Amino acid sequence: MLGGVEQVMGVHAAALRDAGARVSIIAGRGRASPAGVALVRVPEVDSRDPRVLRDFDALARGEVTTDHGRLADRIHRSLRPHVARADRVVVHNAFTMHKNLALTAALERLAHEWPGRFIAWTHDIAWVDAQYAAQRHPGDPWDRLGRRVAGVRYVAVSEERARQLAESLGVPRAATTVVPNGIDMAATLGLSIPGARLAARLGLFEATPVLLLPARLTRRKRIEAAIAALALVRRRWPRAALVVTGSPGAHNASNERYAAELGAMATDGVHLLHALGLRPTYRVVADLYALADALLLPSASEGFGIPLLEAGLHRLPVVCSDIPALRAIGSDDVTYVAPDADGPAIAAATLRRLDEDPAARLRARAREHSWPRVLSGSVLPLVLFDHDVAPRARPPGHRAGKRSRRGGPAGSAG
Repeated sequence: MLGGVEQVMGVHAAALRDAGARVSIIAGRGRASPAGVALVRVPEVDSRDPRVLRDFDALARGEVTTDHGRLADRIHRSLRPHVARADRVVVHNAFTMHKNLALTAALERLAHEWPGRFIAWTHDIAWVDAQYAAQRHPGDPWDRLGRRVAGVRYVAVSEERARQLAESLGVPRAATTVVPNGIDMAATLGLSIPGARLAARLGLFEATPVLLLPARLTRRKRIEAAIAALALVRRRWPRAALVVTGSPGAHNASNERYAAELGAMATDGVHLLHALGLRPTYRVVADLYALADALLLPSASEGFGIPLLEAGLHRLPVVCSDIPALRAIGSDDVTYVAPDADGPAIAAATLRRLDEDPAARLRARAREHSWPRVLSGSVLPLVLFDHDVAPRARPPGHRAGKRSRRGGPAGSAG
């Protein structure tokens, strides 16, 4: 069973691979790694290796044995060729956790040999955790975890960890960069493969908020009003998106003209699936409900209102027209607009509903941590392009597929 740190390492490795880097993961054990990512096993970096466990037990008692230095030298020799080939060495936790202090010592030595090449990715900090207090003793090697290593770039996964790290190392808070962990929205929401592919194609994992309008393209659905509303919503939320799922109604020739009109007025963020040549299955529409932040239904008339029932099952906030069929289902639990409401009125109602709904606010914050956003906004620029980390950082114009002749970045498990 992979832990959270290992899962993050896997996502980082795959993203760096996709960006054109040759990536190696260095670990003490394990088999799985992202396709196209090399797995290098160095047994002594494993916290459960017998030699490491013996060293850990001795250090926990306050004893520094001769085997500790020998183990650190052995790890240094094993890692050195891999570090020499790398442009970056991203170390997860091993600079700040005490599970293998011989590894910490070896990494510190390597970081001194290659200043600017190491990034200390910090998820956990041993000496700020009370459960480890009894295992801490004065002097070396325990003090290594509270000592900043020159030439190492420190990254923390949260503001709290950054504050703790700065205090622990005795450095200004500004010396640590915060890069949050991410969330796999497709897996968390249980999207089908076609649904996840559509979301990626439309950029819905990066969008906030996603407004869903599941309706055929007929004039009584008033889709043009929703399009006008989205343009106003995007003034506040530049990544807002509107997804309209339906095709022109089959029983009125004028619906094709209406579809063409909608296509002509569609602005940034408007996704008319029909205009893209898509006819989503019911399962994919269900995936869109799972992805959406609110349901929009500004219809002039409806006979029933199945989308409100579907939205209820998905716990979606609803903004819809105040007409009898929809009020019969929505009661007092949805936000109503007039049947002839214009774009500004619909936009105002939508923003108000999203502002007032705690679940919607939390969902918006969760979207900020989708992996595509975190990777493109923080991880890849920091590891690949940050000139403060290493002199051979690739320029911002670097394109995927141009692989370094060297082996890096290389990730080291802690």
